[in-house]
Amino acid sequence: MNKVKEKVVTVGEKITDKLPDKLRRNRHKKPPARITSDTVEEHREKVLASGRKFKYPLQYTKHKIIINTIIVVIVTMIAFGGWLWYMLYPRQATSDFFYSATKILSLPVANVDGQKVPYADYLRRMRSAIFYKENHEKVDFSTNDGRRELNYLKRDELNKAERVAYATKIAKSKNLTISDEEINAEVDKDLRDSNGETMTPTEYENYVLQRYFGWTTADYRAELKNQLLERKVAFAVDTAAKAKITEAAARLQAGDDFATVAREMSDDDITREVGGGVSAQTGDADPNGLVAIARELGDNAISDVIQGVDGYYIVKLGSKTDDTTNYLMIKVVLRQFNDDFNKLRKAGKIKEYIKVPEFNDIGKSS
Repeated sequence: MNKVKEKVVTVGEKITDKLPDKLRRNRHKKPPARITSDTVEEHREKVLASGRKFKYPLQYTKHKIIINTIIVVIVTMIAFGGWLWYMLYPRQATSDFFYSATKILSLPVANVDGQKVPYADYLRRMRSAIFYKENHEKVDFSTNDGRRELNYLKRDELNKAERVAYATKIAKSKNLTISDEEINAEVDKDLRDSNGETMTPTEYENYVLQRYFGWTTADYRAELKNQLLERKVAFAVDTAAKAKITEAAARLQAGDDFATVAREMSDDDITREVGGGVSAQTGDADPNGLVAIARELGDNAISDVIQGVDGYYIVKLGSKTDDTTNYLMIKVVLRQFNDDFNKLRKAGKIKEYIKVPEFNDIGKSS
């Protein structure tokens, strides 16, 4: 009997040796434990635990996804910021994209005595100057002459943007602002041409702003606001000019000869020597509205003091026809704002973040 058992075992081992590895391993595994009322809860928890990783696959990796996402966002922002800085400051790009970026991000192009110079203000004017030169004067900025002209435009427009920033600084200290009504009044003047005809805002944008300046109405209004603010500040700070025009008005009111007062007190080099005499034709440029004011005066009447674009004026009508207006003029220019701004530059209180040659250096090298 023992020999029979040994024979069976030997034959069994030979058979199992010929089985695949997987079946051979399973032969030695213990049968699964029986589920009883005492162990059912334990088995239930094991089944649920093994299924959770399929029901909630992100439970174990979501923190890694969040961290990776944050890293990607930060790296992207740093890369974009570096590229934007390079294109705006070393390269000085002026395309629509970069102009929009400077308006959204409020980036500075310079600093005037602690007051930021918005890059958008500089680009708005610079883009307009380039647009006009390329489309109406056919300037090729890739030539030596074109590059010199481009450098001149950069310096001129950067100076103007810096002046506006300085005016903004003073306006804050003096509580000076520009209202929408003041802007609208200037817009209304521009909508009327020399023949008295009025364009609609849409017509003005299409046929003037976009055609000659490359501006939208929003660009135009922003530029008007800056110009009006600088003008208001220039009048506010120039007490010497105010005193001078007040003295001239007092002399005229006391009966002094207009031409004599003009020769002695007017700052206009062209008209001073002829007693302030001006002859204007219909259609001539009249940015200060002096012709219209003079034509409304009666014989020998003298106007009140007029705040023009660049100074104070007093006018007296000489004679007029349908096409010609002859009048006398006294002009007192504003100097204080310019003088103060130039002192800041000499004192090194204007810091520029882009490299633009000074006027005296333009043309020294191609």
